[in-house]
Amino acid sequence: MAFDDAEVARWTRPEEAQRQQWRRDWLVLMDLCLWGELKSSQIGTSSRLRKRVLDLGEKLRSYVGDRQWIPHPRERIKNCLSSGLQLRDALGKVAESLEQLDGGADLAQLHTMWDTFSSSLYADLGPREEALVVLLNQQYGEDV
Repeated sequence: MAFDDAEVARWTRPEEAQRQQWRRDWLVLMDLCLWGELKSSQIGTSSRLRKRVLDLGEKLRSYVGDRQWIPHPRERIKNCLSSGLQLRDALGKVAESLEQLDGGADLAQLHTMWDTFSSSLYADLGPREEALVVLLNQQYGEDV
């Protein structure tokens, strides 16, 4: 069974408005982590957090990227699934670093921003992964 190109395109790249919102949110997150007043009793927490947020931005860029350059729809789907897994991992690492912060004037704002941003990403990841798995299984004639 051949892939429905419209469905593959729909599920392998989020809408433009959503991509732009995530980009803006990530920039705010990075700004807070770099310039915000954040404190931790553990040495290296702030620097580790900034590195993890930067890595999250790279994973997010990969997740929302255009995959039309990949010739076969199955490979586009697999690439999107892989990007989603890497994004989930990066989200977990940032959350872990955030837990190590214990003070600072911008800590509450950072946590609020993080909750909104990460919730938005997780809300997209789940349904997108499910739809992509269904598309893959349909090609092989399997029902989910």
